[in-house]
Amino acid sequence: MAFENDHGITADGVAGPTVWKSLLSAAVAGHSSSSGYTFVSVSTSSQSLSLWHSGQTVMTTAVNTGIPSAPTATGTYPTYTHSESVTMSGTNPDGSHYSDPGVPWVSYFNGGDALHGFLRASYGSAQSLGCVEMPYDVAHRVYGYTPIGTLVHVT
Repeated sequence: MAFENDHGITADGVAGPTVWKSLLSAAVAGHSSSSGYTFVSVSTSSQSLSLWHSGQTVMTTAVNTGIPSAPTATGTYPTYTHSESVTMSGTNPDGSHYSDPGVPWVSYFNGGDALHGFLRASYGSAQSLGCVEMPYDVAHRVYGYTPIGTLVHVT
């Protein structure tokens, strides 16, 4: 997906003929990714996020993940949407609805789960509805490393 995104191909994760043609052309020409490789690891038990880029730890920070009735899904997922600001809306576990406009620095990685900025009084505990929430400044920094195709591993 990262290769597709970098080369203007629909980032669907399917290595079809268009992807293979572009990939082989890039390999023959000796082109490689200029942006490096990023991996994000989120721990729901320690409520933390670690971000690695090109083999180096860039940051480790406290985050908020999903509450027990709306947990952050465990597994490894590629980011599939990357937006500077979105309106997040849905249904709370109690059946009430929410609409939060202007949520910044959003990288969706699994359905409605995303890495993003969200103002809270504290970080380091389960408070979200499945997303990985961070202070705005931290989310902005993470956003710069999480274009489409970046792997997010949640344990």
